[in-house]
Amino acid sequence: MHNDLVSYCDLLRSALDQGTTLARAMEFLRSSGASPLEAAAAVQDATGRSWDEARNVVAQSGAWSGPRSGVQPVAKPRAWDGAIGQHGRSGHGASSVLPHLWRPVPRSVNQARR
Repeated sequence: MHNDLVSYCDLLRSALDQGTTLARAMEFLRSSGASPLEAAAAVQDATGRSWDEARNVVAQSGAWSGPRSGVQPVAKPRAWDGAIGQHGRSGHGASSVLPHLWRPVPRSVNQARR
């Protein structure tokens, strides 16, 4: 058995019926995937406000002023070459630069361990 589809208007009505403020409900709509246009339509339908008032509610809520949750804006691409712990651009990681650090163990040490 599947759940019926729920509209953003239904989500908004449910949130408001539970005592959530309209500003907080806007954040809930955004986290549910609503666009500003979809949120304004939901505000208009759920609260009976005019289209301009609904658009102002969305604009003033601040829910769409930043990136979505979990999304970090990238200021500029990171330069990986020359960074501490980075091993160039060969794609082979440490194996491309560490072989020169290997040194054979002298035979006298191997014989002493036996």
